[in-house]
Amino acid sequence: MISALLALLFAAAPHEDVPRVVHEEPAPASVRPLEGASDVVALCHRLVPAERLRLSGDAVAQGEARSRHEAGRDDAITARYELTAPAGGVAFAPYDDGEQRLEVAAPAVIKLKGGAVLLAATMELGLPVRVDAGTARRILAAQRAGRLSLRITFDLPDDAVCGGDRRGRQYTLGVEPVEWRWMEGDAVLAWGGASADRPGVSAAVGARPMVEVGDPVDGPAEARRAVAAHAAELSACYADALQRDAGVDGVVVVAVGQRVVVEADSTGSAELDRCVERALAALGPVPRASVPIRFELGAPSGEAPATP
Repeated sequence: MISALLALLFAAAPHEDVPRVVHEEPAPASVRPLEGASDVVALCHRLVPAERLRLSGDAVAQGEARSRHEAGRDDAITARYELTAPAGGVAFAPYDDGEQRLEVAAPAVIKLKGGAVLLAATMELGLPVRVDAGTARRILAAQRAGRLSLRITFDLPDDAVCGGDRRGRQYTLGVEPVEWRWMEGDAVLAWGGASADRPGVSAAVGARPMVEVGDPVDGPAEARRAVAAHAAELSACYADALQRDAGVDGVVVVAVGQRVVVEADSTGSAELDRCVERALAALGPVPRASVPIRFELGAPSGEAPATP
């Protein structure tokens, strides 16, 4: 039922109450957070090829240790990781006004702990994001103020191994970026990679949150009026969701009738879904229907939205 509703919402002809917003390739639930340089160094140790190990003990102990290490290395290589790093030292390339693209001077290198630990992009070398000039200026201003950070989700190459100096004081890990976010504090300013279909504006840079209740996908039109009567509560839910992620947008489809249940969602925000269900719990007896609610960020006042 959920997949059918999403297919109807996003494959049907355009409708003013249902936007074509689809967030593809969400990061898997198994993403492993890396807290900083020490976690990256520990990962580098797990990635050491078994033939480079200096094993102690007899032949059996060495064989068992080698097997454990190889299993751990395979597990480390197949995992997906996320890291947030200060971006004060990142060098940006000139902004491309025609393409509305901001990227770093390739190849992107993320320095941790004074440069002792480096992450080097082996794909998506410039970590490009599509933003208007105003947002690009805000990113650069946050960097100058020392408030800019980069949150990057990445995979590892199949042959991943860390480079470094002979003294073991320098580590360099090649990574394959999946998605990345430029952030000012907790506010997301821009997205790239798998998140590139997010809107080119965010609440952090003055975007206007809007909530619209669409005509029912299934059921009578009066169900729309019943849901729309709770617009204030729905707007409050959206405002709360934007405090967690300043770029949340998409469509939530709610089933109304005997009870209220979110049937489909393209926002990726479980908190927003739960808040919508609470906000509409007091609907009372209404005809059974599936009603789409669009949560959207409009361009900041006085600015035109970015061209798709």
